[in-house]
Amino acid sequence: MNIKELVNAITQRHSSGGIEVNPPAEISDIAEFEKNTNFVLPADFREFYLTCNGFECTEDLFNMIPINTTRQPSRDFGNNWFYFAEYMINSDMWGLRHTTNGNYEIFNGSFPEIAMTSSLSEFLQRFLKGNIFEAGGLYDWQNELGIKE
Repeated sequence: MNIKELVNAITQRHSSGGIEVNPPAEISDIAEFEKNTNFVLPADFREFYLTCNGFECTEDLFNMIPINTTRQPSRDFGNNWFYFAEYMINSDMWGLRHTTNGNYEIFNGSFPEIAMTSSLSEFLQRFLKGNIFEAGGLYDWQNELGIKE
């Protein structure tokens, strides 16, 4: 599935439980983010933000953070990273970093040393499959990777 199909599937899955999908970001929003952070977004993140500028999912209180409100808190995992998703408003977060070898990695904020994937599509597919807590979801995936106890 491409990003647009994943967003549509997530929206459909959560339509009865509550989901608010933001309208797409503008190219100028992405350009401003990249200029202000000195972080060039990978193609799948650009596609996501041009499909929807994040969403808020009532179930599990999971949010894909809009491009204009992404955060890099004082806890520093190095340069060239930001948080793009959260559970229960900062209780747990997922970030994207640009590595020294030029690749991108998605990581869990509680275990930043372990890369989960380089693909936003894979991240969204896992959320679609099992949200945060269900079989095949984000925490199950983190367990498979040895990230969560």
